[in-house]
Amino acid sequence: MKTMADNLNKSASETDPRTTPLYGEIITHLETDGTVIDIGAGVGRFAIPLAKEGFNVTAVEPNEEMRKHLLGSIEQNGLTSRINVIQSSWPVDKDLQADVTFASFVIQFSHDPEKFIHSMEKCTNKRCIVSIHVDQPLGFLKDIWQVFRSSEPVPAMLTFSDLYPMLLNMGIIANVAIIEEKRMSGPVMEPAKIIPLLSDLLSIRDKPADMQRLKEILEGMRSRIQEPPSMRTAIVSWQPRR
Repeated sequence: MKTMADNLNKSASETDPRTTPLYGEIITHLETDGTVIDIGAGVGRFAIPLAKEGFNVTAVEPNEEMRKHLLGSIEQNGLTSRINVIQSSWPVDKDLQADVTFASFVIQFSHDPEKFIHSMEKCTNKRCIVSIHVDQPLGFLKDIWQVFRSSEPVPAMLTFSDLYPMLLNMGIIANVAIIEEKRMSGPVMEPAKIIPLLSDLLSIRDKPADMQRLKEILEGMRSRIQEPPSMRTAIVSWQPRR
């Protein structure tokens, strides 16, 4: 997680989130001194620029490494009065209220997506916004999974094709914008850096022969892994039901 936090912090400093469709959707629904809840705020990619523009942000982030970067950026930019950091996963055990609540690539990690959505609506006055993958991330995992665990289904994340029908079943008709962008550059996807994650998923960390085999497979897939793929993202936005 430290490696992921470091990479996200580097990415946040190299790209301007204010140019993204998600950021544009967020500020469309905010007025002067508007309030925002950033679910899974990470290193503050969106929380920091939103606070700089004068909005009041509640940043919800459960991971210590992510919060370390976030708190450092808050102090560095003099935003302690604008950003309130809550150490928690979503939903939080607090009575929160904001004009806009958003989650950028977070809902797919939830054990109960419907509860996640209900909790967003409960604390939101104007707009709920979720960004989510349209396509399965780490598509190369399928080939690796067949080598080690061919009798078991490949793990899959929640994607837009799962989320939108779920929203409809909940009575939510959302606006959707699908965008295509380059994501996850080569250094982030260096084979050696993803071995710990994959070995845990495959349950082979304590099997030296399998670990060596995994390293060989990843090395053989190096060019495929490091090529920045075109990833489709859905920005899903709706007015909370009151």
